[in-house]
Amino acid sequence: MKKHSISFIVVVVLLSGLIGAVMGSLLETVFGLKFLNYPLIPKPGIQIKDFYIIEELTIQLTPATIMGILLGVYLLYKIPS
Repeated sequence: MKKHSISFIVVVVLLSGLIGAVMGSLLETVFGLKFLNYPLIPKPGIQIKDFYIIEELTIQLTPATIMGILLGVYLLYKIPS
């Protein structure tokens, strides 16, 4: 992470978290791996009212999201800039 900017790192971490959540949902649907979508924050999660155009935004943290974020940070560290 020598030449990466802070904004690039934030975007990569957010996108890798989203990709991890989507892959966790797909793996649960196809293979029945329910532990990937187990909510780590008690329901209803983190709720944000009136988020720009979106009326209500709910954020839920799952193991698949954490694995996606860790993979994104690892790739930022290993791939040279």
